[in-house]
Amino acid sequence: MGTLMLGKFRKYWESYNVILSIAIVLDPQYKLKFVKFCFSKLHPEEIANEKVKVIEENLQLLFKEYLIPSTTTSLSRDHACSSGSNEMRDAFDEFESQLESSTGKTQLDLYLEEANLDRKTNPNLDALGYWKDNRQKYPELSLMARDILSVPITTVASESAFSIGGRVIGKFRISILPANAEAKLCTRDWICGREDLDDGSNSNEEDEIVIDLQPYLAKLRVV
Repeated sequence: MGTLMLGKFRKYWESYNVILSIAIVLDPQYKLKFVKFCFSKLHPEEIANEKVKVIEENLQLLFKEYLIPSTTTSLSRDHACSSGSNEMRDAFDEFESQLESSTGKTQLDLYLEEANLDRKTNPNLDALGYWKDNRQKYPELSLMARDILSVPITTVASESAFSIGGRVIGKFRISILPANAEAKLCTRDWICGREDLDDGSNSNEEDEIVIDLQPYLAKLRVV
């Protein structure tokens, strides 16, 4: 069992999430250096460099999508500007595009070249607040950071990997009704759980529970 569990853990370590790596890059306290550090601890140097390269390529491709003019992007940029006339904003956009074209670097390149924020002087840094404060300096990049960092984190129940659910509901039982699946997984607990009741419990209640289980048991015999 230990060997099987170790195999699963190694499999999950190999399958890293690209979007989570991009999210840590958009944290000004860590950026790409932290991603390189983590991969160097998990893999040999050659494999770690390949994985970091994949993260960089996906990061650049995602940022290019935010450079494509769209109605949503235009509205978001207009909303991001706190004051000023439309003429001033247009002039600033033109100036910014000329500056980027002259240097040959994008907002993403300039952001990655900047030094990381000191974690000791900013122990409670709000990454979304940082991008809100720098939305005029990095207009498109701040939109991308907002969309990625605002995604709620979800978890997968451990039972999907280690419980008995996969053995009870195998490939030959994937079409059974939800009620039957619940009965197969819970019947033993329902019956054995009666031992936890006090000795003075009402016997009629016990009979009622046993009667309630009969339809499930009958269905299981048919299945």
